[in-house]
Amino acid sequence: MTEPTPRLRITRRSGKVHVVASPGAFLDVDGGSFVHCDDGAVDIRARGGSVLEVRCPAGSDLTISTSSGNIEVEGDAGSVKVITKSGALTIERARAIDARGASGRVEVGACSGECHAVFVSSNVHIGEAGRAVVATVSGDIDVEAVDDAEVKTVSGSVRLAARGGGHLVARAISGSVSVSVPVGSRPTTRLKAVSGRVRCEPEPGHDGEIKVASVSGAISVTCR
Repeated sequence: MTEPTPRLRITRRSGKVHVVASPGAFLDVDGGSFVHCDDGAVDIRARGGSVLEVRCPAGSDLTISTSSGNIEVEGDAGSVKVITKSGALTIERARAIDARGASGRVEVGACSGECHAVFVSSNVHIGEAGRAVVATVSGDIDVEAVDDAEVKTVSGSVRLAARGGGHLVARAISGSVSVSVPVGSRPTTRLKAVSGRVRCEPEPGHDGEIKVASVSGAISVTCR
């Protein structure tokens, strides 16, 4: 009989949260306390101090809530949900991500499923994701490898590197949008810029679809 996936709910008002998810690890908390709940989840709360350290098994599902302070997740996490007002967010690897906040840099190494990030003022960098859904009011969006994406920003640049064959949608009010596809890809493209140059290298075809709209900024689709 397989063990159920650990579900951790981590809460602190201010200060750093550091989670390490590693194979074979047991739950251990430094700088806080935890209690097992009737629904099977574990509630973890900070006790004070500058850092709340949580060690847990790989694949643990995490819900992290803070008002201010950096959040760092190392190792292989399961589903990660983050609600924060301010502070940098770093997630090394996760199965799925849903992160929302007001301000602070966002860094994601790899997300095998959907990576959803909604921030008011933040630069968002994602190494790789199955699907990226990102929205910012101000801040750059950079995704290095993705199958499908839907991203939008009011003020900031967008850079997407498609694996090819997927569906990509990008919208920017003030800022450039650049999309790269593998050499030989022939996507369907729909590119519209009110004020800005439009450049498209790949030949048209049916290897996925790229839709980009910008009010003030250049649009480029290139081969790499």
